[in-house]
Amino acid sequence: MRIWTRFALALGLMLVPLVAAAQYKDLDQALSNLNRGFGSGDTQAIVAGIDSGDQVVLQFPGLVKQSGEPRPFGRDQAQYLLDSLFNSVKPSAFEQTNGRGGKNEGQYQLQGRWTINVGGKAATRDLYIRLQWKTDHWSLLSVTSAGK
Repeated sequence: MRIWTRFALALGLMLVPLVAAAQYKDLDQALSNLNRGFGSGDTQAIVAGIDSGDQVVLQFPGLVKQSGEPRPFGRDQAQYLLDSLFNSVKPSAFEQTNGRGGKNEGQYQLQGRWTINVGGKAATRDLYIRLQWKTDHWSLLSVTSAGK
């Protein structure tokens, strides 16, 4: 039994860096993860685009209480905020409506329609998402929801 416990612990420690290093390797993967994340409330799909030392600006007026100027969040803070947000609004769909930019520009700006549940009623909000190209992967820079 002790050998199996050691094996399980060693295997777990080997997999931790793989999870922590998850990134948007290409634009298709980034868009797919963002669609899954905002379409179904999968915070891991979104947070995968935030490097461990990076910060991202998240703004959801009317949905999340935020005081003062927008401030950046680290990876763990962003996951906590998104978990809390998704638990309250229950996202059900996300559809990209516009996108521009690319590796040559160093950024990609995405606009999409987000379907959520606000006060027991279905509502749609526009989401504005910015990604930044970093040498070999895309990183999430900001997410802003249009307030209603």
